[in-house]
Amino acid sequence: MPSDQEISELPASKDALSTQVQQPSPMQICQESALLTGEREICAGCKKKITERYLLKAMDQHWHEDCLKCSCCDCRLGEVGSTLFTKANLLLCRRDYLRLFGTTGYCSACTKIIPAFEMVMRAKGNVYHLECFACQQCNHRFCVGDKFYLCENKILCEYDYEERMMFASLSYNYSALSQIKQQTYRLSGSLSDDLSSGYGSPSPNSL
Repeated sequence: MPSDQEISELPASKDALSTQVQQPSPMQICQESALLTGEREICAGCKKKITERYLLKAMDQHWHEDCLKCSCCDCRLGEVGSTLFTKANLLLCRRDYLRLFGTTGYCSACTKIIPAFEMVMRAKGNVYHLECFACQQCNHRFCVGDKFYLCENKILCEYDYEERMMFASLSYNYSALSQIKQQTYRLSGSLSDDLSSGYGSPSPNSL
């Protein structure tokens, strides 16, 4: 009998998807006061002096806040997080890095591709789209903390799992009951044959 498990929400990572590539260590971004440096730093992006009050430091270089941007979506990396990724001479946010260089996996329910940057739900070795993670009997959507069962590689809610176990028990009991009835019938048939054989009483034809 499978044991119940707690629902957990995980990012698509090597642990969640067996085909996921390992994510490299991101570069840290930190904000500093330009006044602390004592002199105007040169921006690694536009090559101009940084005259603003604050600057960003990443990859041992200084940047204008507007110059440190994702090469794909053009978002300001200092605003979307405290890290960035670099590959193929590109500065990338986490989402675009995974979109371009992460390996996709497949949903265990719909069998469609799960992009590397998507959040997923996981049950043992199976991985699911968030929208696909539901009871495969009644389509009940789970909430974090709900119990679910992985039975015959299908996700079931507690109610449907218990109902399936109950019917399985009834089926077993019905089969056992049928065997008892068959044995009783064979015993009754044997007794009937003995009574009709005329032991201890005359046959009607002999009278």
